Amino acid sequence: MAERLLQHKHCRNCGKAIPADDTFCSDECNVNHREMMKKKKNQLMIMMFIAMAIMVFTMFSGV
Repeated sequence: MAERLLQHKHCRNCGKAIPADDTFCSDECNVNHREMMKKKKNQLMIMMFIAMAIMVFTMFSGV
């Protein structure tokens, strides 16, 4: 009853099953993943800048 599956892993972007030696199922998924990671990195940098600005403001305001 148990069926054996071929060795595989899943696309980092869409989750489709792909051969074990690939990372993405298509070039489109690769590009989409890179763009998504770039946006996340930019959001993180903005949040860190805001946090630093708040810390500096509270340091100099004496709160």
